[in-house]
Amino acid sequence: MNSADSSLRESIFFALKEILQKGSYSHIVLKKYSQNFGSKDKRLFWEVTLGVIRWLLRIDWGLSRQIKRYKKLPDDVKICLRMGYYQLLFMDRIPPYSAVNETVEVAKKHLPLKFHKFTNAVLRKAVKLSFPVITKIDNPAEYASFAKSFPLWMVERWRSWFHSDWVDLLNSLNKPSPFTVWVNTHFVDISYVRKILKESGIECKPYEILPDEMLQLITGTDVSELDLYKEGFITPQDVASHLVVKVLDPKPEETVLDGCAAPGIKTAQIALKMENRGRVVACEINSERFSLLLDNIKRLGAAIVEPENEDIINLVERFEDNSFDRILIDAPCSDLGTIRRRPELKWKRSLEDVLLFSEKQKAILDAVIPKLKRGGVIVYSVCSFEREETVDVVDYIKNKYDLEMMDFSHLLPDPFKDMGKEGMALFLPHKSASDGFFIAKLRRRS
Repeated sequence: MNSADSSLRESIFFALKEILQKGSYSHIVLKKYSQNFGSKDKRLFWEVTLGVIRWLLRIDWGLSRQIKRYKKLPDDVKICLRMGYYQLLFMDRIPPYSAVNETVEVAKKHLPLKFHKFTNAVLRKAVKLSFPVITKIDNPAEYASFAKSFPLWMVERWRSWFHSDWVDLLNSLNKPSPFTVWVNTHFVDISYVRKILKESGIECKPYEILPDEMLQLITGTDVSELDLYKEGFITPQDVASHLVVKVLDPKPEETVLDGCAAPGIKTAQIALKMENRGRVVACEINSERFSLLLDNIKRLGAAIVEPENEDIINLVERFEDNSFDRILIDAPCSDLGTIRRRPELKWKRSLEDVLLFSEKQKAILDAVIPKLKRGGVIVYSVCSFEREETVDVVDYIKNKYDLEMMDFSHLLPDPFKDMGKEGMALFLPHKSASDGFFIAKLRRRS
């Protein structure tokens, strides 16, 4: 084993420890540990780390059938076994001897002596085993929980809601999402961006849903290191998230509130759609995310944004009622629609979290709706498809305030034309080639 292999496997081990033991978010940890890897090693590092997290329950099922007291093993031992087991049973291109030897080397450096030969024996036996088949479970939801590697509470809810589609939903959430970037066509032509990416050795193609505005990157790369990103010409964004500003449809000279603004991509898109004429008040409570907001509105050329580092509920007390023509609340949520990108959310979130987010979302809307002008428009969105965070929240505000749903189907691209007619659109990964996402548009009666 060469030093590069050792460094790569050690980085996977440490990254998994941070994500699974400390509760860190994968996108932060992955960037931290892969900075010095070449593109090939970086792809392998991302694939193994996210793969272990994505298939954690299925991996633990297989290992527990091999090791009687698997649950009682120290956490570090489990992590070492999981990373080796994933490479052996879920990946074709890594030779078994390599996966075993390199994982054992990590064990020798970071596990107690008694687990060195143990790790070797377990993985060498796993080489001879077939993919772990789930058996002796008759309940469909419980079976799917292990087979598809999701917490049982999630599976049970989605099975009851999506009926014949629930297995397709689970399958889609276990696949890596396409990596798409929005092209800032206010300042650059998309053909120029494609040319520069190609010259940089990055393969890309127009994203089929919005080919004039978004590109799908085929070659794995850290976009934030590219000059195109630093100059504000491209920004990573999922297609459903990008549609939010289209639905809001802000106009020049209006006064707009972006109530939960970080990281500032939508904030900038609002200002640019307004031709940088008017006023955009952008609020973000978290100081670190507020810094992202500041960076992005500057990088993307949004000149009319008034950033506020404050709780939105406190901020709007400074404004009179009927102050805003349009309000966007892209609310804090469970983020369960983004599991393809951040599989650790399977294991971080609980039903209690969903309910707490729902109450927070209602509190934010209670604070901002009185500040909306008569005849003004509010768009509510979340990267979740949980009912408590989507239709239940809309029912709550629609019944409490003098609001009417607005058809926004005409603002959506052709593949989504059947959505939004009732004033709401639910995007599901297995149907829309996007993250799980929800958008609602309402108008305050005048």
